[in-house]
Amino acid sequence: MVAGQLEMALSADPTPPPTPGAVVRHHYDLFNSDADVQQAVTDLLTRVKDGQLHVLLDEADFSSSDVSGQRLSTLVARLAESVPDLHLWAAGVFHIDIPPSLRPEPLTVPLRCAPSVLREVQTAVGRLTGSIHNYSDSGVPGPGDGLRVIRLSHHDNAHRGRWPVECQQCGKEVAAELRRLGVGSGGSSLPNSPTPLSYRDVFIITRSSELQDDIEDDAGQVTSRASGVVRGLRDEGLPVCVLGNQDRRHSRARWERDVHDVAVAATDRVTVTRYSYVHGLERRVVVMLPGRHKENDEGLSDELIDLGDRLFAASRCTTQLIMVDVPPVTTATSTAT
Repeated sequence: MVAGQLEMALSADPTPPPTPGAVVRHHYDLFNSDADVQQAVTDLLTRVKDGQLHVLLDEADFSSSDVSGQRLSTLVARLAESVPDLHLWAAGVFHIDIPPSLRPEPLTVPLRCAPSVLREVQTAVGRLTGSIHNYSDSGVPGPGDGLRVIRLSHHDNAHRGRWPVECQQCGKEVAAELRRLGVGSGGSSLPNSPTPLSYRDVFIITRSSELQDDIEDDAGQVTSRASGVVRGLRDEGLPVCVLGNQDRRHSRARWERDVHDVAVAATDRVTVTRYSYVHGLERRVVVMLPGRHKENDEGLSDELIDLGDRLFAASRCTTQLIMVDVPPVTTATSTAT
């Protein structure tokens, strides 16, 4: 998103200056390539001026349990060794994972979320104080508490599947709530909101690895249907962009196009996505769909999954949060006499 905004600002100037001032895009694969780590260090060191280097790392993960986290830590350590005055901003970091080569100066002032949304996020922050610093008081009174959090329920005979992402009825009910908010109507029912709500103002976020759009073969025939929640949204006429695992595997070109589109909000569509794909992005309206990742969540309780949802999904919301609640699984027992 930052790269896109810089490019748009520079393209608006008919005579863009040469470097410094130009946007130079580099692609590094920190997930799979040690060589790219060294190349990134080499490229960044060419930007050092008067012993200083300023770096922004958006939603950085320095976890030693993850290969990409190890590589990112290596990158930062090499920069710190080579640059006497390194200024590095790393957003979204668990403070227990900060590389020892850095001296942390934590920023804990909430900047954008409404107080009503912030309380939902703080439910998780307060229980993870060993890994996350709690919010501090900004010292500036807010204009109000913000909008009431809207709660929907994945629970009655019309609903299908264990989780909302599987459920067509959940998609229909979310669509109805978005309509009531005035999304896509050219107006807005949000109090004190001078600007209308567009479809591009909405994230529908889940952790679920089951989220997908229609999968098509080379002839354009659908071989695997979209998730139930996506079908429900489309049944109600909402334009939808889906970022899911299967889409990335089956159509890399479409995936890359959609990721860029979502980052710069180029097309007026509701984005349905896993929250690991939209780190660093925010929307005025966020719908939180509980769910599970099949490969990564084995042995994790629903309660722990909920903490992650609040940290990584609810925190994307600046104005109106919608939470879809899922009743706990109950096991019926019978006694023979």
